[in-house]
Amino acid sequence: MEKLASPPCSITDCHIHYAHPGLMPELIKLCDDVDIDRFNIVCTPHQQRMSLIPDALHLKSHHPERVFVFGGLDVSIWFTAGEQAGELFAQYVDTLIDLGCDGIKMIEGKPQMRKGLPILPFDSEVLESYWEKVEQTRFPVLFHLNDPQEFWIKDEVPAWAVERGWFYGDGSYVHFETQYAEVLNVLSRHPTLKIIFAHFMFLSNDLPRLADYLDRYPNISVDLTPGIEMYLNFSKKPDESRAFFERYQDRILFGTDVGARALLDSSGEGIDTEESRQRVYLIRRFLEHQQAFQLGGDSGFLFGNSVETILPLGLPNSILEKIYYTNFKRFAGNLPRPLNNPAISRECERLTDTMAFMAAVRNNEESDSAVARQMAIFFREKADQ
Repeated sequence: MEKLASPPCSITDCHIHYAHPGLMPELIKLCDDVDIDRFNIVCTPHQQRMSLIPDALHLKSHHPERVFVFGGLDVSIWFTAGEQAGELFAQYVDTLIDLGCDGIKMIEGKPQMRKGLPILPFDSEVLESYWEKVEQTRFPVLFHLNDPQEFWIKDEVPAWAVERGWFYGDGSYVHFETQYAEVLNVLSRHPTLKIIFAHFMFLSNDLPRLADYLDRYPNISVDLTPGIEMYLNFSKKPDESRAFFERYQDRILFGTDVGARALLDSSGEGIDTEESRQRVYLIRRFLEHQQAFQLGGDSGFLFGNSVETILPLGLPNSILEKIYYTNFKRFAGNLPRPLNNPAISRECERLTDTMAFMAAVRNNEESDSAVARQMAIFFREKADQ
């Protein structure tokens, strides 16, 4: 894998994961090495610690002009107060804003996550107050909705996806069309919601359908975060793909999923530097260059070790600047929002208590509340300075 030339403009990565505060030096060095100037940490639930928001805000406190944070919803609400979920999530939007988060990360549309939580349909009347709050505040959302459609088809799902538990065709998972229908109902009721749909909304195989959604709902966007299937789909119809990128150049954002492997890996290993570099290389070469290329036979986590040929777009710098930088700036703001240290300390203390309760609910399984306690102390001391 050759080193790419310097990018034509500043790069903001809208989609990075951060599994533990101990990974801060690794992540900063990686971003420096691959020319990512600013980045957005998307917080997903964590089985042992429930929330990774304190970790992300801790990172942001060290790099306040470089790090954005999209905080996840409080998943304990699904278990403890399902019928009041909309009202409580609406209140939690205010909490996220008060903490200094820059938006919301919703992972609840991933079928595996939806199956594991007592989630109501997204267009349920119970959740209306949440959507109303997000629309009213104009607080941006990055939404993982569905997965590649072949994950529902036994003869087409990749072996690596099956190994991850991502085959959804046994009848026990929500169908992708059900989720699309639910979210389109939400958008019809709340057309000014600001939503980035991760992974091209998993519609890279059907660009006319995605174009219809983008035309109908002018406040939604998509990001370029891999799976590899997206770039293989683009390569099957290069002329159509290029026309799509040219037409919707204001609605496409750069994202990588750097850190996803560390988040899912229970061994506690850090960020896979080579795999992360492959992610950045794939996206940038696809966007910037004109000659076909291959990732090679050991392309890493979630790439399926693909050796298929990818046909790049070779976009002009005027479009690259929008995808790399301007579109996220318009979506989330020029600079990250300032932190509220006393509020963060209080939230860490609340999480510590909630984790103890959830551990009791889940048959006394222990949760790792030590990090939340440490973060509560850290932000309390910063507030006193």
